[in-house]
Amino acid sequence: MNIQKSQDISEFPAAPRPGHEDRLSDPERLLALAETGIMDSPPEDVFDRATRLARTALGVPVGLASFVDDRRQFFKAQCGLREAEAEARQTPLSHSFCQYVVAHDRTLAVSDARDHPLLRSNGAVSQMDVVAYLGVPIHAPGGQTIGSFCAISDTPRTWSERDVEVMTDLAGMVETELLLRHERDAMETLAREMNHRVKNLFSIVGGMIALTARTADNAIDMARVLQGRLSALDLAHSMVSPALADGRVNTQKLELDDLINRLLQPHLTSGTNQVRIDLPELWLSGRAVTDLALVVHELATNAAKYGALSVPEGAVTIKGMVQDEAFRIGWHEEGGPAISEPPKGKGFGSRLIETTIERQMNGALDSNWDSAGVVHTLTLPLSVFET
Repeated sequence: MNIQKSQDISEFPAAPRPGHEDRLSDPERLLALAETGIMDSPPEDVFDRATRLARTALGVPVGLASFVDDRRQFFKAQCGLREAEAEARQTPLSHSFCQYVVAHDRTLAVSDARDHPLLRSNGAVSQMDVVAYLGVPIHAPGGQTIGSFCAISDTPRTWSERDVEVMTDLAGMVETELLLRHERDAMETLAREMNHRVKNLFSIVGGMIALTARTADNAIDMARVLQGRLSALDLAHSMVSPALADGRVNTQKLELDDLINRLLQPHLTSGTNQVRIDLPELWLSGRAVTDLALVVHELATNAAKYGALSVPEGAVTIKGMVQDEAFRIGWHEEGGPAISEPPKGKGFGSRLIETTIERQMNGALDSNWDSAGVVHTLTLPLSVFET
């Protein structure tokens, strides 16, 4: 949070600051404003109370908590506005002094706007009787300037240091409320995400146990296979869990290249260079990490048991490219045992790969069992990744 502590006060400039409109329309600022959910929200006493305190403490007719986007100012809270403005709760920027506080990100004041070269033609003077104005910036939890906490008088006034101090403290109260709401929403989102992930993991593990039990020859084989698959899930979870530990959801991303490298390491022969990876920089988060971790684990396990990674001289080349609004990953094995014919049936691992790619990731899998080595082509929608 970026509560303004300085009591410095500046007079309004004689002309708009260069880049004024660009500052108001800055995408990051507008996103921060939107994330607060303030615009067009109903009145709330916690904000109204601050404007009442401003009016009483400074002895002014009007106190406002105004939030500014690139087209208008919205009065989240007001005390003392005339009935028409109070009911409308907004004005276009043509009737806004607050836009300049936001664009400058500092406290601005004017004693008599009727004589000011920038403000005298503003609609707030002629239609809302704004003569003296003192505005302090309101910041979003991330620090972006999104509004102005202001005091207004219909007669000339010289603003004092005490006036600025009071308004700065009240603006800080508004910022604190915005921060608390942001943290509350983050915790609620985190709880929903954790609940969703736990349910997904139970579903995945339940399917693994049921299908592995039907294909395993004995309990030892079943335990070994399940252990490998659960280890892949554990690795995927450990690679995204730091974001959850800090109370953040989907903010930490994982690079595709890093995920594949770490999942392949346990299957490589020490001292050899058996894997070549050529992938563009693509990032994953959330469910996509778990899904792709399972797929890569199964491919690596098959290669280590029957294919190129089962012998020291074998190699796997993994290449990827974006094509036709999709991302294609080629898994090419060579140097392993010769393949006389494609496998006649599909084991659980193959079915798990297909199910994960086709149903969970809305992609496709194509396998070519060449005598020199198998080639798998995974086609995934770009929406799986965070580019």
